[in-house]
Amino acid sequence: MASNSQQNYIRPQRIPVSSAIPSAKLTLSSLPRRPVPIPVPAGSSVRLEHLYTNHFTCQFAKNLPLYQYDVAIEEMGFKSKEWYEVKGRSRCALIMQSMIATGIFLPEVIVWYDEQKCLYSTSIIQTPKLFTSGDGQNRLNIKSLGNQWSTNDIYGYINNQAHEYPYDAVRILETLLKKSLQNQIQVVNNTCYFVNQKPKTLTGGFIERLGFIQALNLASGRITLNVQTKLTTFYPEMPLLDFIHMQIGANRIPNENECKKLNRILKNCLVVTQQSNWKQAYEIDQFINKRPGDIKIESGQTLIQYFHDAKNITLTMTNYPCIQVYLPNEYHKPCHLPVEICRIKAWQVYDKLLSKVQEGQGPRKYIPQPNERYDAIMNVIRQCDYNLTSNRLCREVGFQIDDKEMLQVNARLLSQPQIQTGPNSTANIRIGRIPLDGHLFTPKPISKLAITYFGTNSKQDNGTMDTFIQTLLN
Repeated sequence: MASNSQQNYIRPQRIPVSSAIPSAKLTLSSLPRRPVPIPVPAGSSVRLEHLYTNHFTCQFAKNLPLYQYDVAIEEMGFKSKEWYEVKGRSRCALIMQSMIATGIFLPEVIVWYDEQKCLYSTSIIQTPKLFTSGDGQNRLNIKSLGNQWSTNDIYGYINNQAHEYPYDAVRILETLLKKSLQNQIQVVNNTCYFVNQKPKTLTGGFIERLGFIQALNLASGRITLNVQTKLTTFYPEMPLLDFIHMQIGANRIPNENECKKLNRILKNCLVVTQQSNWKQAYEIDQFINKRPGDIKIESGQTLIQYFHDAKNITLTMTNYPCIQVYLPNEYHKPCHLPVEICRIKAWQVYDKLLSKVQEGQGPRKYIPQPNERYDAIMNVIRQCDYNLTSNRLCREVGFQIDDKEMLQVNARLLSQPQIQTGPNSTANIRIGRIPLDGHLFTPKPISKLAITYFGTNSKQDNGTMDTFIQTLLN
C-alpha cells in the first residue's frame, strides 16, 4: 500500500541473471518439492535430469507495514560549529550503526539504513526528529515520512491480486537482509564478502575472494531468495613497497619498463599514508622519474627534509621513484609521495582490462566447476543463517527461509542432433557449427518451380513479384 503523499519510487527492471534459474514468470509453485520422473518413450535417447536452481523458498510476515523515512547524517564542524551533512556511504553507515547501538530508539522500534538518505522501519516514528550522539559531534536528522508500503504488496503480486511489480517493498526487504549480516560481511560494489573468510592468494600478490549477491524473486504463489556467487580479484592490503617487489619479482628498485607495468596495474588504486595514521586515502596516478630528494615543496624543503622535520618520519628508501597522487575527486591538485610511507587500502577490486600480452602477467581467473559452485552457494546460505533467533531484523519482518536445499526443476538432456551428409556419413552440430569434413550430398537440379501469390491485388504487386522471381532464379 502506498501513501498519497509521494509518488512511488520505481526501480528499473532487474537485469536477468544468466544461470539455471527460474524466471520471475515461471510458476514455481507448480513444481514438486521433489522431482517426479517424466515418462520417456521407449527407445528414446533422452536422459532425465534434475537441475538445481540457486533459489531458496522463503516467506515474510503478512500485512506488515514498511515505512521509509527521509534522513540525513550530520556532523558538527570543528571550526564553524555548524551542522553539515556527512558524505560517503561507509562513514554514514558507521555513524548510524554507532548511534543505534547507543539506544537512541526504543527497544521495540527496529530500524535499518540504506547508507544514503533512507531509513526503514516497521514502526511509526514522529517526524521531524533529531537524535544527537553522546559526544555531541554527530546527529541523525529524520526529516519526514517519505512513503510507506506493506508486505501485502508482495503477496498480492505473487497471488495474482495485483499486476504492478512491488519494486519498493522488495528493495526495502533486500536492504534488510543485507543489513542483518552487517557484522559478518563487507559490501563492495553491491557484492557481499564474509570478513572471516580467508582469501586465496594469486600471482603477483593479488588476492581472490568469494562474494555473493542476493535478490528476492517473486514467482506465482511463491517468494524465493536467489543467491549468486562470484569470484573477485582484489588488491592486497599491504605496504606498497612490498607489492612493488612482488610485481617485479625482486627486492630492488624497479626499472623504467617495470614502472610502466606498475603504472598500468596501480592506476587509480587507493593508498593510505603513514603520516595520516593510515586514514587519508590518495589515488595513484603514476610513477615519476624523481626521488624524494629531488622534489621540493612550497617551503623549499625536499620530501626527505619535510617528512623528517614535520612528520618525524625518516625516509630510508630514497632511491625509489616517487608516485604522483591525487586526493579523491581533486584531480587538479597533484602531489607526490615516497612509496615507503604508502599502504594499499583494503577491499579494492582489481578490475583492469588486460590485453592478450598482459593476460599472462595478471592474475588468472578461475572458473569453478558446477559442484564447486553448488557447494559455494550452499555454504553461503548456511553461513548467512537467516533463521537464527538472534537475527533481530529477520525476526522483525517474520523472514523464514528453507535453507536445507535449493529448489529443483525437472529437465531432459536431448541427444546431440546429427545431419546426414552422405552415404554412411553424418555430422554433429557443435555449438552452432556443423563440421562437414568435406562430405556433402550431390545437389539435385530443380526442373520445375511454382510460385503462388496470396495477396489481394496481383496487378499492383506484379512488379514486386517479378523482382522476387528474378532474384530467386538468378
